[in-house]
Amino acid sequence: MKRIHYLLIVLSIIAGASMFASCQYIEDGKQAMALSGEWRGDFGMYYDYVDAYGHQHTYNSYDTYITFIPAYEHAHYGTGKQVDYYEYGPYEYQYYRFSWSIDGSVIYLTYDYDHDLDTRISDYHMTNDYLKGTFAYSGTNFRLYKIADYYDWTPYVNSYGFSTRNNTGYHSALDTRADGEIAADSIAVEGKVIARGRRTTPLKQ
Repeated sequence: MKRIHYLLIVLSIIAGASMFASCQYIEDGKQAMALSGEWRGDFGMYYDYVDAYGHQHTYNSYDTYITFIPAYEHAHYGTGKQVDYYEYGPYEYQYYRFSWSIDGSVIYLTYDYDHDLDTRISDYHMTNDYLKGTFAYSGTNFRLYKIADYYDWTPYVNSYGFSTRNNTGYHSALDTRADGEIAADSIAVEGKVIARGRRTTPLKQ
């Protein structure tokens, strides 16, 4: 009798765990579908630039357009593209491709070109109108506003790119050398980008 009682307890625990996992899976799917689409706001990006005279400058983006595209309908993961705009500095914008996934209370972003940008968005809150959360590594809060459920991002087809203010042409970072190394992507005039990432200063909510 004790053996049957023990077996029932074990089966109840397994059933409860399965039900919890199933509910979490469904909730992650709902969040992923809400995340899918195009968003706008200050995503806290910056880049450090050394000019031709050796002087270092930091430029902060003032706006970001970002899209999350699911791998398939109701998928918990997918790909995305991010375009950061700058009011000052040699670059008018910089953009990236990334992969994303949702697991419980965390959104993971993995960048194809620069893994130093990889991050987790924790403690996020999302509706069909806005997304707010905290970057786990910098501790910076952000808030984005949804502007479309989907957007045609075909002009941004590579992993990373930029446009200088003095040249309206498009530049790709994917021209590779014979040994497969990605060519220098950040040379503008006679200076170069030495770092990029997310600001640790508070963002406007």
